[in-house]
Amino acid sequence: MMAMQIILQQITFLLSLINIIKYCTILSLLWAQDGYITGIVISYEDKTPIHGVNVFSEKIGVGTVSNVDGSFSLKILSEDTLDLTFSMVGFKNLHKIIAPNKLMYDLGTITMFKDTLVMDKIIVDAHHELHPKGFTSNIVVAGDKFHTKLKSSLALTIEEEAGLSTRSLGQATTQPVLRGYSGDRFLLTEDGISIGDLSNTSIDHITSLDMASFNTVRIIRGPEALLFGSNTIGGVINVSRQANIKTRFDHVHVMAVSGFESSNSSIFGNITSYIPIRNQQFRFSSLYRKTGDQSTPIGTLDNTALSNYEVTGSYSFFGKDNRSTITLEQINMTYGVPGSYEGHIDGVDINMKKNSQKFNYHKDISLLGFQIFDIDQRYISYKHTEFEKGAQKPSVIMNQDILTIQSGFRGSNITIGSLFKYRIFQAGGFYWTPDAEELSMAIYGLYEKNLRSITLQVSSRFEYLKVIPNKSSTYLSNFDTNEIVDRNFPIFSTAASLLKNWNGWNLSFGLMSTERSPSIENLYSDGPHLGTYAYEIGDPKLGLEKTIGVETSLEHNTSKGKVRFTSFYNKSPNYHLSSKMGDGYEPGADWIEWGSGSSGWLYKYQMVGLRSTIYGFESNFSYKINKSIYLHGNISVSRGENLSKNNPLSYMPPDKALLSTEFDLKPFSAELKLKKVSLQSRLGEFETKTDGFFLVDLHTSYTTYSSKITHKIILSIDNIFNEVYYNHLSRTKLIMPEIGRNISIHYRIIL
Repeated sequence: MMAMQIILQQITFLLSLINIIKYCTILSLLWAQDGYITGIVISYEDKTPIHGVNVFSEKIGVGTVSNVDGSFSLKILSEDTLDLTFSMVGFKNLHKIIAPNKLMYDLGTITMFKDTLVMDKIIVDAHHELHPKGFTSNIVVAGDKFHTKLKSSLALTIEEEAGLSTRSLGQATTQPVLRGYSGDRFLLTEDGISIGDLSNTSIDHITSLDMASFNTVRIIRGPEALLFGSNTIGGVINVSRQANIKTRFDHVHVMAVSGFESSNSSIFGNITSYIPIRNQQFRFSSLYRKTGDQSTPIGTLDNTALSNYEVTGSYSFFGKDNRSTITLEQINMTYGVPGSYEGHIDGVDINMKKNSQKFNYHKDISLLGFQIFDIDQRYISYKHTEFEKGAQKPSVIMNQDILTIQSGFRGSNITIGSLFKYRIFQAGGFYWTPDAEELSMAIYGLYEKNLRSITLQVSSRFEYLKVIPNKSSTYLSNFDTNEIVDRNFPIFSTAASLLKNWNGWNLSFGLMSTERSPSIENLYSDGPHLGTYAYEIGDPKLGLEKTIGVETSLEHNTSKGKVRFTSFYNKSPNYHLSSKMGDGYEPGADWIEWGSGSSGWLYKYQMVGLRSTIYGFESNFSYKINKSIYLHGNISVSRGENLSKNNPLSYMPPDKALLSTEFDLKPFSAELKLKKVSLQSRLGEFETKTDGFFLVDLHTSYTTYSSKITHKIILSIDNIFNEVYYNHLSRTKLIMPEIGRNISIHYRIIL
């Protein structure tokens, strides 16, 4: 009873604190910033700097490599005690235990002794990775933070970060929304290259990433984002299966995670092993996930089950100054989309298969100021089929094959690169979008210059895209054949930023001008899309979507707290939007007779171009009460305006605030999390109002270490009070609320 009273008192206190945050401008400036551990590594024998020393923390799964002058800078994601390993071929391993208590923690000079013995931990070659200085609003989710937040999908894993929301069509089809931008207005990449699925084209297309097989997520903004692609006004979300691809071992290394969730009776497991043989290393990974239908506080959302199986194998060769890796991956997902009165009343079953082949070559060089050269080749074969519930033959088929070759040079202050991409798209069933080819070429670069206390960054990217539709496959299309012609799109995007650090303050100011080309689906879609309850119609005359944006981010840190405030404003004269053509009952105009529902019809959605603005702010904070108790929180506000019709832009997320209290009582930790989402009454065309809600979550973990094995158990209870709530960006909110109380247990082992 006493414990319950204490919890209720804490909840009351935290609720009061949320109100203070909501109404006090000062607290809206607060932010949690990543810190850095720095130092210089030298040889004991001759006092010379050592290039290529691996500095690695196995606890948080983050590492770096020392530069030519022996210096290193390692990003830290918390102020927990860290056990750092310094390793280098020909030197004895060195271990240091540190407890950072400030943003910049300088270890000074680190001395390593030469050794002819084989190391017993990690062997890393002398690769030197170079990256431009990160924009202040960049976000990293890795290590303990990633483990605690781990969900099945990317969107659910990162949705509590500032500026992130989730759009969904059931538990399987959850996709991230970044500052109000969805689809391909931001890039979703794996190790720097597009993931190669169709999740950015439609809400019912699953994202081909099961986060149990990944361990790092980076959200990248500013000029650096153009190194990934042109359509990056919202930024880049980059995921990685390995926190540090340079790491290799001299013994078999195994990592595994398994768990279950009560809300959908799901089980999952992933195991990854590294097998080194001299200067070679094999990596094998296998994942299995099986979930039942999604449960809510008022019932079950039928036909939302998911099954996923994936297997990955890679081979790496480590040379003296180079590294080569070849990888093969296979993913098979089967999932359901719930039924709706707008067509397929029993739901839709969808199969997704994705096979990938990847090759990466990395080499240390010394040429015209460049220090590394990389080339990355990928081939992806993707298949998507939609079945009416119980049907044997698919009603919609979408396949694509993608070949990508990317190469680049990096120096201490400059990056240049090129990209070649060839895509073949095929449609089948009752989806009459013509088969087509896409040919894309790009060159890009980023320059960084230190001007006294200010860092200037400038980046540009030029792309050429050619879309070649196959007219012979349009005999059933409703388009005029004369409208289906080859389209050519020259695309130019550029960005600039000023970064300044002084007395614990960090300021980033950036300008960006981006251009986004319409996809094959945007141009030529013609047919029923079962999973979205819609008959989709493209616009063959659609032009480039151009956007100009500005972002300012200010952060400050002390030994007790870290704060950040970020504001952004983006304006587009041609914002592409798939909009419902009507909300009435006029056959052939608002809707078409199609489907298996009681009325047998689907709404028509037409691709249109609008004048629009999207703007908002984000605020984060972290405060250290004492060595064991921390407060964290963030606020996100996004606004969209449809300037063409003088009303709010459709599909914008509501305001949200998050506050958590973390207790770090090593080896046990606990976090009580409160989440407040406002009602969304700023409605675009054909949207409906969504009430606000308040959720309480609890996350706990217990970690034990031995000489060779790490065990970690994470127990989470989401939506403790089984609140009935609705997600404004969910296409099922008119059918059922979101997931109710959910108890999950994850077990992680490293050996």
